Amino acid sequence: MTKTKLILAITLAVIVLGIIGTSVPALAQPDYTTLDDASATGNAGSLKLSVDTGDDVPRFPDSYIDSVPVFGYAWVDLGTGNGVATTIHPLIGRDSHQNPDAWHTHPVSLSTGSSFDFCVASIGTSQGGLSIHNDVLRANISANQAGVSADDLDVAASFEVQPDGGCASGLGVDVIDSVLL
Repeated sequence: MTKTKLILAITLAVIVLGIIGTSVPALAQPDYTTLDDASATGNAGSLKLSVDTGDDVPRFPDSYIDSVPVFGYAWVDLGTGNGVATTIHPLIGRDSHQNPDAWHTHPVSLSTGSSFDFCVASIGTSQGGLSIHNDVLRANISANQAGVSADDLDVAASFEVQPDGGCASGLGVDVIDSVLL
């Protein structure tokens, strides 16, 4: 095996292990993973969600985001496990028609965790408006697509989704930081 093929094989193995075999990101968590504040407001027809983070939220994947399967922010009803997540995940590929290569929304349902804080019980598709201005990410989503109301939401969090064989979906949620709403 040539040196080039060996390096390529090692790189591929590291990428595959990063997707299916480990939960430790290759890079330290940047300051935008910490939450300074968050909000959830709305009416019968829509949700307006926001997080204020410790540093500028990248519009497109940076080296940290490229090193984890999924990174995002979520607003969740702790009583039901239902919520809305804004996610970015170039490592696992496209799953959004609206914004497949950058930030987009998902209605989610969480259950008790195995190796991580929670398991992904279900994940849906939705369309929502997103804006990023420095260290603030805002999301507007219809209440019908979100499946929850602003009054239901108890907590906002930054998180990573990692492989977890103890979860029925195979996906565990590792909460990085959270604030009560």
